[in-house]
Amino acid sequence: MVPLVVSRAARAACCALTALVTAVLVGCDTSQPTGRSASPLPKPPAFSGRLSTSAVDLATHSGTWPATQRTLQSALDELVRACLKKKGFGFPADDVEALTPPEDEAAAIDLAGRRKTGYGISVNSTESTENSAELPPVDRYYATLSKPEQRRFDEALAGPPDRRRKVSGTGWGDVLVPEEGCEAEGRRQLAGDGVLWARITYVPEKFGNQLADRVAKEPEYTRVVTTWRSCMKARGHPYEDPDGIRPRLEKEFRTTGPTEAFRKREIAVAVADGECALRAHIPSVSLEVQRGLVTTLTHREQRTLAELAAYRDAAVERARKITATAQSRDRAGSARSP
Repeated sequence: MVPLVVSRAARAACCALTALVTAVLVGCDTSQPTGRSASPLPKPPAFSGRLSTSAVDLATHSGTWPATQRTLQSALDELVRACLKKKGFGFPADDVEALTPPEDEAAAIDLAGRRKTGYGISVNSTESTENSAELPPVDRYYATLSKPEQRRFDEALAGPPDRRRKVSGTGWGDVLVPEEGCEAEGRRQLAGDGVLWARITYVPEKFGNQLADRVAKEPEYTRVVTTWRSCMKARGHPYEDPDGIRPRLEKEFRTTGPTEAFRKREIAVAVADGECALRAHIPSVSLEVQRGLVTTLTHREQRTLAELAAYRDAAVERARKITATAQSRDRAGSARSP
């Protein structure tokens, strides 16, 4: 069974929505889960057969999704901080990073990053987050705790290991959902139930991944790949499609190792790939095709997506109220400070 808890290495993002679960929940039973809960979210209306814009956004992580995702993350951060404070831990505040909208082609391609590290294949992993000065505030705080306090922190955050709820019928086998701890309590306050919270997050992502796998066969996408291919060939990099580049370079890296020659080649290919992708508008066309494919999901899948999107919309409204209250409290506290 896969535990629905964060690892120590991921603790820096322990309150972020996408870092709370290590498995993808699947299945199409969208009834409100039972179990320990806060106020349950309102039950969605019956599926009309037409998906809302927020449902399409949710499946493709585009449109309004990046902004509302940040809202959910910020609210969950606030809830977990308040909970841990009651348990004696000064959980440090950390700004929730804004998510890059996939509609922003320049940001999606990130030419500046490609010019620096290519695809990141030959980057020395020891130069990443080993430097304590580069660690997020949460990890730095955790490192200051004694071993007994770290164990107490772990349990306060994720609850005791034997307090997990088994969820079956998933694409990753059985999944264990924490029933206690500040993470679980925060999820319940936002979604009414930890299992529903996880399904809101990962079932639509599963659908989105299925659709993304189909994009490459759609005529609109193959046309822009033809443009991209011609551009790459003119630059001396005769690859068939963008998805084939990284596997070939990784295979080459396993043979050559982290040589300077490989690093330069990796960067050159990555930059050319990015520039040709921008010229052909691969990111925007890919997203447009994927969004269009959402309506090709089965009726049952669309109904599931619609209901989970409605649940998520309600959770976002709760999150907005939580963050607004926290901001008002912080402003009041600042006004009282000498």
